[in-house]
Amino acid sequence: MKASVLYFPFRRGCVALALSGKRELCGNLIAAVMGDAGVERLLFGEFFRCEPFALVKAEGLRPLAETWDLGGFRRLLACGDGYLREEATACGDAFAYSLAGSARGVRVEGSIAPSYWSREQIGEAAKLSGFRAETPDSRTVVAHSEGFYLAVKLSAPARFEVGEAEVRFEAPAPLAIAVAGARSSSAALSLAEEALRDPLAGRRAEQLSAALAGAPPPLARDRRVRELWRYCWYVLISNRCSVDHPALRKPFTMPSKYVFRHQWLWDSAFHAIVLSAYDAEMAEEELLNLFHAQKPDGRIPHEIFLSKAMCKAFWGVDDYSPWTTQPPVLAVAVERILERRFDEGFAKLAYEALARYDRWFSERRDADRDGLAAYIDYLESGWDDSVRWDGARERFALDPGRYRAAYPEARMAPVEAVDLNCLLYLQRALLSKLAPRFGGDAEAWRGLAERTAALVKGLMWDERTGFFYDVYEEDHSKVPVKTPAAFLTMFAGIAERDQAERLVEHLYSGFWTTFPLPTVSRDDPRYDPKGYWRGRSWINLAWFTYWGLVKYGFSSAARDLAARVVELMAEGPTCNENYNSATGEPLGAPDFGWSTLILDVIADAARRGWI
Repeated sequence: MKASVLYFPFRRGCVALALSGKRELCGNLIAAVMGDAGVERLLFGEFFRCEPFALVKAEGLRPLAETWDLGGFRRLLACGDGYLREEATACGDAFAYSLAGSARGVRVEGSIAPSYWSREQIGEAAKLSGFRAETPDSRTVVAHSEGFYLAVKLSAPARFEVGEAEVRFEAPAPLAIAVAGARSSSAALSLAEEALRDPLAGRRAEQLSAALAGAPPPLARDRRVRELWRYCWYVLISNRCSVDHPALRKPFTMPSKYVFRHQWLWDSAFHAIVLSAYDAEMAEEELLNLFHAQKPDGRIPHEIFLSKAMCKAFWGVDDYSPWTTQPPVLAVAVERILERRFDEGFAKLAYEALARYDRWFSERRDADRDGLAAYIDYLESGWDDSVRWDGARERFALDPGRYRAAYPEARMAPVEAVDLNCLLYLQRALLSKLAPRFGGDAEAWRGLAERTAALVKGLMWDERTGFFYDVYEEDHSKVPVKTPAAFLTMFAGIAERDQAERLVEHLYSGFWTTFPLPTVSRDDPRYDPKGYWRGRSWINLAWFTYWGLVKYGFSSAARDLAARVVELMAEGPTCNENYNSATGEPLGAPDFGWSTLILDVIADAARRGWI
């Protein structure tokens, strides 16, 4: 994907971004992914997943040119002796697509369906979501799923097949299609009819360019880095959404509107860190749903689904959130926000929420009461399928009852993880700073933080190998897996100077791959450069490590890390979920929110003259 960043001459402060090779478009809850000819996938939050949505069917289709900009997507196709021109755009909760040209015998085929985890589950998904659809006329479909309506309007009559779990349609070209979602069928129809008359491109370009104009100016000297800067701001801004929802009352940022379409705990913490440089109030807002979702026992949930049906299908609970939490990065985000702008009301809300959350960790994730918290589920860790948890899952499989005596919902032997306890140390340190303002016991929080740090150094450090390891809660034996979680001891300021020096040696050996910091050291026999959390590289880990290196004064290593990661991301530019650590190939979800943490790295590295 190639990019160019331009400034509109006709309107002061507006910014244009043009990319080649990009096929994703999103509005508020609506998002689309273009295929080789037509629309491969159309999504509306977690309520509808239309795949394929509108594929072009004709003999001899051949792409000639395509482009993506803030107005939308355009493509020229050869088709026999003629040509076809496609245009697509999305704005708000509406999407518009048109197909025109001189080619004959062209048709468009597509479908409308509820969201599902896998195609085999579409029938069950339809039942859980209450999916139903009707065709008021030969050019219209209105579908319902879990309290939301999706209206599809076509410019030409179509043939519809309405099933219990899906609607299929076929229509001739030339054709225009408008889609809109809303809480009522009348509102969805009205939006779709408006989008059919006005293809939305101008409105979309104006809104996005104005939003991008509000981003901090790029300080980097290199043109490609400035292009990456602008693209990453587009990613973060375009992933913001707002919805009429009982559990998601405030606007928030989806990790990716094309894959991960609700709110996650640690994702939102990372989003807030970056947003704090754009708009501190928006950064505060990013965390409010999570604070409001806090449970009576103090737990802040792992995620908040848009769709209760999707949550039930995945977790088996009749709620918008599962029983798990995620890595406690919230305090890191809160501290960054308060450094940008100290709002007394937000600080008090955050203090009270984090204090209750911390007590939950002590009461519900520290069965041996040693002061170190444990993960009891691999998904709770955020590192899903990591090699870190292989041994814990094997132990659990041998005797589940043994572990469920202490943790009834456990799915692995409890692991006192390095990163978890580094983050809790930082949370406790922040609580000790805020406590005097809000009637708390600063000394108690400070003492707890210091105890946490001492235990990390005392139990997790291995002098022989010069590395920090996770430990099993039951016997404090070390999990013999080297991962970048160890570098959080530098981010937190826990590591001693000599320990940090040895960690830097590991950075340049087991973790210095083409795209640095694979999720397991490359000398591990289970290292897979394309494995999700088993060898891919993730930007949040690069961010933690960069700031740890800066904190300890390892300027050369910090500069090397920033330069390597930025160079690879700027090649597209790309802002993917993760990267092949051996080749640098972008992998996972496109336009991934927390990968915009690279903006924070670029800003600091540019100020230091490293980029």
